[in-house]
Amino acid sequence: MPLRPHTEEPSVVVSSTDSQTLTSTSASQPPQRPALTTNSGGNNADKSKKVAIPRQRSGAAPRYSRRVPLACESCRHRKTKCSGDTPVCRQCKELRVSCRYPVSWREKTKTQLSKLSTKTSDYENLLRELGSVVDGRAAERIKLVLDKHAGSESTATSTEAQSSSVTPQDEYAEDDVSSTSSIGSLDAIDRVEEDVNRTPSSRATGYMGKNSEVIWMQRVRKEAEQRSRRLPGYYEAGQESDFTIHSVNYHLDDMDISVPGPVHVYWMPPRKVADQLFQDYLETVHPFFPIINRTLFSAQYKTFFDSAARPGDKWLAILNMIFAIAAKHAYLTQAPWRGDDNDHLVYLTRARILSMNGDVLFSHPDLQQVQVEGLIAYYLLSTDQINRAWRIAALAVRSAITLGLNMKNTSDTTAKVSKEARYRVWWCLYTFEHILGIMTGRASCITDGICTTPLPLPFEEEQLSEPAATRLLNNPNLRQDYIETALASSSVRQMPSNPRGGREADAADQARDPSWLRNLPPSSALGFLYYVDLAVISQEIVNRVYSLDCISIPWSHIENRIGELRSRIDLWYQNLHEAYDFSRREDQSTDIVRVKLFLAFHYYSARITLGRPCLCRRDARQTAASKRPTFSHEMAVVTLDSARRMLDLMPDVPDAARLYQVCPWWCILHYLMQATSVLLLELSFGCIHKPEDETNFLDSTKKAIRWLFAMAQISLASRRAWELCFGSLRQIARGMDYDISDMPVFGNDPRAHSLIQSGQPQSGEATNSGPMIYQSTPADMSQSLGAPQLSNMHHDSGMSFTMNHQNQQQHYQQQPHQHHQHSGMPMNFMPSDPSPGGDAYFPYDPISGEFIRSFFPATGDEDQPWG
Repeated sequence: MPLRPHTEEPSVVVSSTDSQTLTSTSASQPPQRPALTTNSGGNNADKSKKVAIPRQRSGAAPRYSRRVPLACESCRHRKTKCSGDTPVCRQCKELRVSCRYPVSWREKTKTQLSKLSTKTSDYENLLRELGSVVDGRAAERIKLVLDKHAGSESTATSTEAQSSSVTPQDEYAEDDVSSTSSIGSLDAIDRVEEDVNRTPSSRATGYMGKNSEVIWMQRVRKEAEQRSRRLPGYYEAGQESDFTIHSVNYHLDDMDISVPGPVHVYWMPPRKVADQLFQDYLETVHPFFPIINRTLFSAQYKTFFDSAARPGDKWLAILNMIFAIAAKHAYLTQAPWRGDDNDHLVYLTRARILSMNGDVLFSHPDLQQVQVEGLIAYYLLSTDQINRAWRIAALAVRSAITLGLNMKNTSDTTAKVSKEARYRVWWCLYTFEHILGIMTGRASCITDGICTTPLPLPFEEEQLSEPAATRLLNNPNLRQDYIETALASSSVRQMPSNPRGGREADAADQARDPSWLRNLPPSSALGFLYYVDLAVISQEIVNRVYSLDCISIPWSHIENRIGELRSRIDLWYQNLHEAYDFSRREDQSTDIVRVKLFLAFHYYSARITLGRPCLCRRDARQTAASKRPTFSHEMAVVTLDSARRMLDLMPDVPDAARLYQVCPWWCILHYLMQATSVLLLELSFGCIHKPEDETNFLDSTKKAIRWLFAMAQISLASRRAWELCFGSLRQIARGMDYDISDMPVFGNDPRAHSLIQSGQPQSGEATNSGPMIYQSTPADMSQSLGAPQLSNMHHDSGMSFTMNHQNQQQHYQQQPHQHHQHSGMPMNFMPSDPSPGGDAYFPYDPISGEFIRSFFPATGDEDQPWG
């Protein structure tokens, strides 16, 4: 067919609005013929007319020409066009495969920023929390870093947090695990921060835990060092030897306890002296430590001196330990009938030879062996040998557990009175282990759940055969109702790890019915029962507040525990017999006063121990006056109030002899140091908990140090304690501008120590030696009570207690048999000589008893075998 030339024929014009519709027409739909517009050569007006293109039918498949922002992983893998529909694209839906969209880079960035923001916020909160705990350079660095990276609003928040309460705050959620409890006095509770095995002095002191007043005094010295330099925080020692534990230890474990010569094992004091020693023990020790049966032992004692019968070695060891404890008490009270100053060590050596030699230690224990070990531990505590007492007490507890004294006895062959005596032996060891744990801060060897021994009956030994006591002995259920459930310590061991609402716990929530106990006449047995009740609660304080698990649990949980235990202590006081209510001042017999004061000292000691973790952070105050004080702040105030009330039990004018007569003389220094250390801490903090009582705190501290000064005249441990406390007070006073010019001091004459050691009076002693200790007799006027020999004090940088071993050793070797009456340090309380071959009396061994029978004649040839 021939081609036709172009002519003026009409052309097809498609509207631009329909062009998109045309391009999206599916092939499955037959296209409709569009309407045409003809343009003739002479008709230009019709060129602008458009023909509507019909839309596609519904159900036509799209061609996915639009660009989606993100394709799913399945379409990417198949390299097909993704519709971008969520949650499943159309392709994956048709193919019935899983559809998952990857995270876009914007979402990744947003998530990472959110995580970093949360992490930074947590770190800032942690730094603020640590900044409220640490002191010195670390606290300043934390504050600088927070201020550097914080805005104006966050800086204000940080400043407010730094100036909050002195103690851990309780604004945290109940279970906020980020609020760690490794704060205040509980910091580093799970570690030993120095080498205890390094030197003889450090080994003699041993490890001391956070609830020991020795560790509190270590913190006092560091705070006092900074106050003397007028710097914030506490001093960070550059060398380990600057502020080690043994440098603040006032006990005498670094001193030897052996006598410098042979000892006659079976020798007894004259009957008159023996009766006075025995009676003194029964009056001042037995009511609080009834480890022997007074009725039975008194009868045996009378038989022993009235007849020629010779008892066993263990019985004699018990009697010698009774004499040793009483002789030490007679020396402290300056009793007119007292013997030589070192008599107590002679009695101790006899008891050691009779009951603690190698053969006995490797033998199986019996009840008498338990009593001997308990009495030796008690004696060591009374002579300020707490590290040695700790070891011997553990041996006594092990021996008691070996005999099953820690459990209820249901044997039909054992008399009920004998069972009761054994129960009292166990509770003596329990309470003694508790007081040693408080003093040393160490874990007790009596673990939870091993004790089912009934609490002791509130009847004296001679009353156990009376109907009232017999009824309880024969009926365990009645005993449970009248005694066990009526005491504040009932079920305290079942206290949960986190007692909910413990901070608001009240004594009324722990209601008991102590009416039966309160109607009993006062007696030493009733006082011992109240003491055991309080000791069980106090032991739970150590187990719950100072245990190693406290490092990893929230502080709010610790506060709940403290609140629950505080309510138990308050309940104990509410249930106390009115005769022993120490808030009442009335005329009573000496025996009741002794029990009352003993319970009072232990009550305030328990409150101080409970609240001590809250007494921290020198640079903090309450958040606002309108806010309710935080729980930790309240407990810090309770601690300080208890310290002051403990000192109020003692008169303002010190009288050491009277103090040793009516107070718990074997541990009174421990109680006094607890109160003094927390008051010194508060003064070093600037009295931030109760600024309005700053003057009262200073006066109470001065009173305590005056008492230490008076006790230092006859007690070497008290002298060391006085040096520690007075040296710290001087440093604090220098930085805080306190006036301490009215405080007594020992003479600064270098000859003073040698004169005091020899027992000669000093010139001008009346102006420096403080109050009289006891009423001097004419025979005593030629000699004065002096301070024991110590090295020179360094008032500015703490006290040094290193003894001049060589000089003292030479002094005592030159005068081995000379008695030093009224000397502050007996001649046999010499520092231990760590060097081998130091025994001047070789080959005699006073411990093993070797060659002892070759030194003395046979028993039948002796003139006075029993004194």
